[in-house]
Amino acid sequence: MKGAAELTTIELDEKPAGILTNGSVGRPSRTRLALGALALAAVAGVAGWQAPHAIDTLTKPKYLGADASTVADGLGCDGYAQAAKHTDAVYTYRDQGTCTLNGVVVTITTFDKATDGQTFAAVMEAVIPVLHPTWSGATYAAGDGWNVADARNLTPEIADLAVQRLGTGATHVIPGAVA
Repeated sequence: MKGAAELTTIELDEKPAGILTNGSVGRPSRTRLALGALALAAVAGVAGWQAPHAIDTLTKPKYLGADASTVADGLGCDGYAQAAKHTDAVYTYRDQGTCTLNGVVVTITTFDKATDGQTFAAVMEAVIPVLHPTWSGATYAAGDGWNVADARNLTPEIADLAVQRLGTGATHVIPGAVA
């Protein structure tokens, strides 16, 4: 018969290499259990070690550790100019610059840690009433990793606009000088 396929059968006297039995069908060997447990422990260890980093990355505030130019972009500012770094400041900050927001010059300060921003706010609230008593009751905007203040009058309108455009943070009023 032309075109018919032929079937060839090979008989083996012994089992091919790679098929191992230990007399118990369906039960893994102790070696396989030990290797499985070791692999599971390794995966769990890596997951436990990396999970906090992954969670921090996913939950990190948008502007924490960002340059001031990034905040300026978020604000939709015009004419951004980076300020010179002050190494003698009583607070630690990442970056600082100015730009124009709705015709008003604002100063943007960014921080690597939320606590640095809180220290900056505390200095503003303590020093401004003493050095600039006319600014008592003035307003600035701040969030995790950033601070935006009107460079001249600290107006609430600009602070509100900054919070609105960045979609995060809050406005803060500088307390009056204590007599």
